[in-house]
Amino acid sequence: MTRARSADLPVDRRTLLRHLAALGVVVTPAAGVLTACGGGGRRRPGMGGGMPSDGMPSGGMPDWMMSDGMMDADMMSDMPVIHDLLVGHEKIRREVIDIDGGIRSRTTSDDPGLARLLRAHVAAMRRRIEDSRPIRQMDPLFREIFKHHEAIAIDLAERPDGVQVTETSGDPQVRLLIRQHARRAVSEFVASGMPRAMQPTPLPDGYRG
Repeated sequence: MTRARSADLPVDRRTLLRHLAALGVVVTPAAGVLTACGGGGRRRPGMGGGMPSDGMPSGGMPDWMMSDGMMDADMMSDMPVIHDLLVGHEKIRREVIDIDGGIRSRTTSDDPGLARLLRAHVAAMRRRIEDSRPIRQMDPLFREIFKHHEAIAIDLAERPDGVQVTETSGDPQVRLLIRQHARRAVSEFVASGMPRAMQPTPLPDGYRG
């Protein structure tokens, strides 16, 4: 699939790198490069810098979002898409229903650029699940989803205004993760944009790991 680019939502590179570092989609050692570009990032012990009372490091990156993984080859193309979708979240609609074994979601936009990005993003995230190439690994929900990637089946149906996703699992515990991801992660990202994406997602009630 040709990766989509948004001509409608210009990306400020410094803002992009700062925000995406905070989202945890970029990880050390690459985070050090991004920090230099974006002016943010967590100070390591012994390097100075204070910790405000709200628990956020002075650079604005929560400790829970830091990761020790490596940036893969697709990360730099994934980042602008995620950024633009979060910035344009008010123009995106999303519906989720429970089905046998999981969920079916429909995520759409009347903005052709955003609709194109939705299709590109969902296809890219399916490939990450299938290939076990994690993202956002210091979010507890995302960490568990990638841990159980082999138990997740994802079917995509592209639409002119976006995409429909059917996500299922034969494992009842993984189904809890799928439903939590659909409603407590993605739907909340669509509703609130970047501020919500900078927060962790709780594991679902009843999940035993």
